[in-house]
Amino acid sequence: MKRVLVLGGGFGGVAAARHIAAAAGDDVEVRLLNRSNFLTYTPFLADIAGGTIALVHAVPPLRAMAPGAHIEVGEVERVDIAAQNVAVRLPDGRAETLGYDYLVVALGATTSFRHGAGAAEFGLPLMTVADAYLLRNRVLEMLELASVSRDAALRRELLTFVFCGGGFSGIEGAAAIEDLVHEALRYYPSIGAGEPRFIVAPHGDRLLEQIDERLGVYVLDRLRRRGVDVRLGVGVTELTARSATLSTGEVLPTRTVMWAAGIEVNPLLAQCDLPHDAHGALQVDPTLRVRDHDNVFAVGDCAAVPVVSTPGSFYAPTAQNAEREGPVAAANVAALLQGRPAAATFDYTPIGTLASLGHREAVAQLKGLKVAGLPAWFLWRGVYLSKLPRFSRKAQVALDWAGDLVSPAEIAYLPLGAYMRARFDARSAAS
Repeated sequence: MKRVLVLGGGFGGVAAARHIAAAAGDDVEVRLLNRSNFLTYTPFLADIAGGTIALVHAVPPLRAMAPGAHIEVGEVERVDIAAQNVAVRLPDGRAETLGYDYLVVALGATTSFRHGAGAAEFGLPLMTVADAYLLRNRVLEMLELASVSRDAALRRELLTFVFCGGGFSGIEGAAAIEDLVHEALRYYPSIGAGEPRFIVAPHGDRLLEQIDERLGVYVLDRLRRRGVDVRLGVGVTELTARSATLSTGEVLPTRTVMWAAGIEVNPLLAQCDLPHDAHGALQVDPTLRVRDHDNVFAVGDCAAVPVVSTPGSFYAPTAQNAEREGPVAAANVAALLQGRPAAATFDYTPIGTLASLGHREAVAQLKGLKVAGLPAWFLWRGVYLSKLPRFSRKAQVALDWAGDLVSPAEIAYLPLGAYMRARFDARSAAS
């Protein structure tokens, strides 16, 4: 029996596994390896942090999304290209080695902490549902601590929220947290409306560089009107447990820094004997086959996918692209399994981009259409709602969003598990 291994359960990996399983015969095993049994629906992470959507809705189960594939939960520890096998650490601690005939690498990317000393230890990323949950917990705990403190300097430290990064994660995260705090203050009468500070340090000279510049200006204007201090051209260079140092030299006392200053390819791939580009991404041809390796394909954030119509350029590492790369890789793997050449090529024009800004505002750029404000917010929710798997989940999320229109902010938090280990010694400092 032939075996196809798909490494990674993100948008690209799930799409590849689902389509290969649908096309393969009974003599082919398609196995999807992922560290969890769910896909992280990344467009919803800011909503989780802001409390407008339940965490469970952002984690559709892999077994439902790729029903024809064998799903295995485990941590990929090593990929041996020469031996054609993958070493996996199972949840119970056992080691397993799986051979393959064809390999699809979709291991994605991780948050890059390279540009800030202490960022890996003290920065709060927004890449997983756990990240969103921890960020939300941190913000709500800061409100609790500030509400009982009479020390002006300490209150300022607790109520200063810094956001590093001007891309989609940074801006959507900042908007969601500002929205959450704005709504939550009704429950904290001891905290003045002007006390919380929100500082965005994007490093670049504009926000959301992936969208039309006029929409970027709109985003900047809306954030500033809401009291968000956006420092264009300023980055964060160093973090400690109680401060963030800006590239201007200013030191901001703070306990909360959301870190979204870029991504980097999964570090595991650096150990693989495969061709990489300067950023560590796997070099693939238009069929998504890794160069010089007939049975290895790569999709998603870990692949440098060339744009056929524009030599020398590459597709952006977005969920939209990864979701469409998966079926192309699957078609080529299926062809090879059937003794045919891999002929399908990836040639796709992105439909557009959307970004949520909180306060029921968004920006949307869909082909020639550019929309901002409330209409874009409805469009954002409609597009992402339509992409969710299964009608039951769509209905649940729609009900959540409908309830959010009329319900006050949910301010409960559960400081459990990893959160207790990661949190700073805030209580002792506040006493």
